[in-house]
Amino acid sequence: MADRILDAARRIVRENGPDKLTFDAVAGRIGVSKQAVIYWFPNKARLVEGLARPALESEAATGMGALSAVADPDAAVRAFVQALAVFHTADLDRFRLMYVTPQIGQRPGREGEMISTLGRIHPATNEMYDALAGRLVASGRYLRLNDARRAAVAIHTALLGLLLRMAMADTLKAQLRHREDALIDALIDVIAPKAA
Repeated sequence: MADRILDAARRIVRENGPDKLTFDAVAGRIGVSKQAVIYWFPNKARLVEGLARPALESEAATGMGALSAVADPDAAVRAFVQALAVFHTADLDRFRLMYVTPQIGQRPGREGEMISTLGRIHPATNEMYDALAGRLVASGRYLRLNDARRAAVAIHTALLGLLLRMAMADTLKAQLRHREDALIDALIDVIAPKAA
C-alpha cells in the first residue's frame, strides 16, 4: 500500500504541482480513505520524505560514482558536477520533486522552528559531500577537511541553483538565453578550471 500511495503522490506532483499534494488527493487517486493514507504516512513531511529519499540516494550514488571513476582530483570534481547535471537535467520533474516539493507547506513548529520535511542533511547527501571534500583536499586546493566540506556544499548548491533556473524555465516554457549545456560547462569551468 505504501508504494501505491507514493506512486499516486508522485503522479500528483508531476501532473498538478507540489502544492496540489494533499492526503485527500492521494486517497482519491488510489480509491482509499484519507485515514488509510495517514496510516502509512502520518504527516505530509513523511509523505514527501518517502518521495524524495530514493532520489536523494540516487543523486548521491551518481555523484560518488563520478568521483571514484576518475583518478585526478580536479578531473573528479569536474566529473562530479557533470554527472549530477546530467542526472538532474534528464528528469527535471524528479529534480523538482527533490528540491522544490519539500519546501511546499513548511510551517513553524511549536517553538517557532521550521518543521523540516527531510530533517537535516540526508545521510546519503552527507556521504556525497564527504567524498567530494576528500577529492578537494587531494587536489591541494584545501588543507583542512572542514574548509573542503564547506566548498563541497557550495559546489552542490551552485549546481542546484543553476538547475532550479533550468527547471523554472522548463515549467514556464521559457527558453533560457544560453543553452543548458553551455551554462553547465561554464559552471564547471568556474568550479574546477582545466589546467592551462
